[in-house]
Amino acid sequence: MKAASVAGKGQIQIEEIAKPEVRPGMLLMKVIYCSICGADVERVYGPLWDIASEEQLAVLKGSILGHEYVARVEAVGEGVTSWSVGDRAVDLHIPCGNCYYCRRGLSHLCMHGRVRGHPYDGTASPIPGPPRWGAMTEYILRPANSRLRVPDSVSDEEAAMCEPLATGVTATLCAEVKLADSAVVIGLGHIGLMVLSAAKAAGAAPLIAIDKNSSRLDVASQMGADIILKPDDTDVIKALVDITQAGPDIAFVCVSSFAAGVLEQAFEMVRYGGRVIIVGNAAPASLSPTSWLTKEVRVEGTVHMGEAMVPALKLLEYGKVNIRPAVTEIIPLKEAQRAFDSLHNAENIAVLLKP
Repeated sequence: MKAASVAGKGQIQIEEIAKPEVRPGMLLMKVIYCSICGADVERVYGPLWDIASEEQLAVLKGSILGHEYVARVEAVGEGVTSWSVGDRAVDLHIPCGNCYYCRRGLSHLCMHGRVRGHPYDGTASPIPGPPRWGAMTEYILRPANSRLRVPDSVSDEEAAMCEPLATGVTATLCAEVKLADSAVVIGLGHIGLMVLSAAKAAGAAPLIAIDKNSSRLDVASQMGADIILKPDDTDVIKALVDITQAGPDIAFVCVSSFAAGVLEQAFEMVRYGGRVIIVGNAAPASLSPTSWLTKEVRVEGTVHMGEAMVPALKLLEYGKVNIRPAVTEIIPLKEAQRAFDSLHNAENIAVLLKP
């Protein structure tokens, strides 16, 4: 079967590898679509290539990425009774169940759990070398547990985006969004649009989208943003105070590529007693302790590792979110290099690879 793997900095190669065989307790699944996560793009083009040790690079080179996917069951392993051939499934985080965090009900912070397709799985896997089980391939083998069955009402395209939507759900829950809370989403890439969708479903109003890219702002409008702001054309801080009277209740920081100054701007724009939720990779920031003290702003980071897949899939099942506009192109797996380049160059927002 064909698989797309990391060949080097900015380089994706198409390989011919052995198709896995079903084993007891496992599901052999044919990948329908695999979405390319922003983290995947960072791993291919990011600064790690210039500063990492040979040992670290050995985990990247040859790795098969892909953890945002939907697949159809082709064969069911011995002992599996809850799945049938033809079922569609999405992946879940696999916590260890025994570490400090798992024992305290915080399995999303598991010290040893894995999201399949992430290169750092190599540090937790008994298999030496780069991880080879990501979904940027034709077939995948997965344990029958820790899967979610995709309802008939959810399209293949939506299901492939369930994992990034779960990131938006996690951020929304962390922010404790209430009906009519004003919220601003800064950065409308792959993840920012999912945060926007989840905040919309939670009842945020007004929901304000900020980005420098006009096409992304257009997509945000299609996905439910009440107001769009482009920093190059608008004094964003003044506009937000005019719209909300005091500044938004919540600012979601969803930028990538370590954008400078964004976290400080988010801190400045929220109202006294507001919340700043860090979802993306903003640059290191300098926040005044005195301002933090007097504004009483809550700043939190949030990471999704699986549990939010359940509510995310429910939102899709019952049509509470419209995430289709975020998928700007479906590209054949054999053209994976073009797909990665299009995201790196901001020509696309979300891309689905089709084996």
